[in-house]
Amino acid sequence: MKGQAVYPAAAALFAVAAASPSKTICLLLAVYLLLLFIHRPRCFLPALSAALLFFVYFLIVDHHNKTSFAGGRHWLSVRFSAAPAIDGDRLQAAVQAGKERVQLRYTIRTAAEKETLRAHLMPGTVCRVSGTLERPMPASNPYAFDYRRYLRRHRIHWLFLPEAIDLSACVRARPTIIERLEAIREAGVRRIEDRFPSEAAGIAAALIYGERRSLDEEVISDYQRLGLIHLLAISGGHVTLLVSAVLAVAIRFVTREAAVLALFVLLPMYAVLAGASPSVLRACATGMIVLAVQWKKGTIHPLDALSWTALALLAFDPYIVWDVGFQLSFFVTFALLAHVPVLASVRSMLQNLFQTALVAQLAALPILLYHFYEISVWSIGLNVFFVPWYSFVLLPTAFLSAVFSLSPLIWLFSRLVELTDAVVRFFSVDHSFLLVLGRPGPWCLAGYLTAIAAAFLDWERSRLLRGLAAVAAATVLQLAAPYVDRQGEVTVLDVGQGDCIYIELPYRKAVYLIDTGGTPGWAKEPWRKRLRSFAVGRDVVVPFLKAQGVRTLDQLILTHDDADHIGAAPEVLKAVRVKKIVTSPGALTTVKAMARPFSVPVKTAVRGEGWTEGGVRFFVIHPEKGNNEDNNGSLVLLVRLGGLAWLFAADIEKEAEEALIRAYPTLRVDVLKVAHHGSKTSTTEPFLRAVKPRAAVISVGRDNRYGHPSPEVLMRLKQQQAIVWRTDENGAIRYLYDENGGTFQVMKP
Repeated sequence: MKGQAVYPAAAALFAVAAASPSKTICLLLAVYLLLLFIHRPRCFLPALSAALLFFVYFLIVDHHNKTSFAGGRHWLSVRFSAAPAIDGDRLQAAVQAGKERVQLRYTIRTAAEKETLRAHLMPGTVCRVSGTLERPMPASNPYAFDYRRYLRRHRIHWLFLPEAIDLSACVRARPTIIERLEAIREAGVRRIEDRFPSEAAGIAAALIYGERRSLDEEVISDYQRLGLIHLLAISGGHVTLLVSAVLAVAIRFVTREAAVLALFVLLPMYAVLAGASPSVLRACATGMIVLAVQWKKGTIHPLDALSWTALALLAFDPYIVWDVGFQLSFFVTFALLAHVPVLASVRSMLQNLFQTALVAQLAALPILLYHFYEISVWSIGLNVFFVPWYSFVLLPTAFLSAVFSLSPLIWLFSRLVELTDAVVRFFSVDHSFLLVLGRPGPWCLAGYLTAIAAAFLDWERSRLLRGLAAVAAATVLQLAAPYVDRQGEVTVLDVGQGDCIYIELPYRKAVYLIDTGGTPGWAKEPWRKRLRSFAVGRDVVVPFLKAQGVRTLDQLILTHDDADHIGAAPEVLKAVRVKKIVTSPGALTTVKAMARPFSVPVKTAVRGEGWTEGGVRFFVIHPEKGNNEDNNGSLVLLVRLGGLAWLFAADIEKEAEEALIRAYPTLRVDVLKVAHHGSKTSTTEPFLRAVKPRAAVISVGRDNRYGHPSPEVLMRLKQQQAIVWRTDENGAIRYLYDENGGTFQVMKP
């Protein structure tokens, strides 16, 4: 029967994900096969066979995904298969080194060297380079991007850090076909970058070549928040338009069979030119399958073409199942194809666009929430407008402008891009309506999938509102879940050289953030500045809060005004609602100025003050009234959470520690957040003898220039027999607790 290939394809997808391994997906696979056995017995054996085949296949591929290199200094002969990515003073490229690939990362020394490397490091270049092989860093915070796992899924196990790239030790080897295509692609992107204004160049390169390097990071974020990011990716719509146009022209000069055969050869080449992203591979592979069937005078059901494409891509690279683009591309396309009869019954073009956008949004919902934690209420309406706008206005204008490079066309395209970006910014920044739900857990995901499947079934029976009510119910359950969760947590985030501590009380009776960390701002020459520099608030703290489903902070507690403690506060204030900021007297002026644009009230706290929430008492035990110092005027909190007494000591030093001992001679704690990142001027021996911590947490940056934590402090803690966790070595330290106690977890044991 036509359209039945989807069942073994789905089983194969489940099997690869289950073999990764994942107990939850193993359970989902078992449920899926059971449902097939009951309701689709003819499809059960093909699906079971596909599941077993791909499960074993993934285990074999994963077993052989190993490295033959060892860390340390090496001389390597590396081959650039594509032009390296150069951003500011950083050069990166996945290069071939013998039989395996490594991720080359190099810091450029001068502006002249930057231009020289850009001009000479083309696809097919082979260089003899000396450098160090290092392991990529794994994720150091909950929900964070795991760079080590990402590279391993691309069969890369090492970062290669060259001491220098000497072009005299580079030769131009005979390029492969793919390298020739990569060179053509790079030349096309550079031509756009040279001739288009910067704002328009990024959009044009994304639409024509699938290259986003010229796009401003804020623009990408705006599109992503509004659920419009798919417009900046080459997908099935692009390929369909291209194939249709080529066929329409070609059949005027050659037979249809010859035109189809030519397209069958050209589509893989176009996939490379367009960046070979999962959406491009899916569209081109599906097109090739359809063309192959047509060449044989046959027909194929669209769902079968999509299913065979999925199986082919899984066979080519089973790790692709974890790519967000692959997940969105296949899941949304499947939903649209399965829903074609309902969409075809709609006569109004506007209504058809709305329903198509609604189908895509429903299908993408669990994937978007899992990876990005939030959805925009504007998404469906904006897709109704932007999909035809991009398909019939921006895309053709971009192609014409790139091909003919006429000034009037480029001017027109630039104005259209400015108008589009203004509308996107209006809804994304000026009048955003984002619903932060957090990352759904396994059972929540299962609930979403069940509700969405029910919604589509109800839709086919003309009961759309009832179906949407089921999805709304799943959303409400996710929103309500934290408020019925008896578990609380304390998480010391890894923000490098700085402090950021998240506290959530059971049943989410309150959420607090102590400090935010901060990214030091070093003055750079213009050529060194990167399009997207790392920012602690944007890249660590805010994603963590959103993944937790936090929309409101009851208090943002800023212990003092050092940049490594409050530098990321504006990013936090911009992203989530903050009811109140509490700070030390010495930081009041700075913090008030920071909070003013966000209209957040600021108050100070001194020794003897505190508050109670959810049965938990927060004591402020430092600074004393009238203390306006910097480190020694830091706000220090004492609180009992999960049966343990916690002392959050901020950046106090010896003098403040002595004052605390005098004021509270019976002070005892179970967990000490070590003061001042382990500086030798803090955590003195008399202080440790007095408070007797059983565990110590040091928030400190890797290879920091201050030498923190001090060996003397580590020795004092060892003599105290305290368990020591450090964010530079252990990543984030998490304590999950309830009324019966709690357990500590570290990201990197």
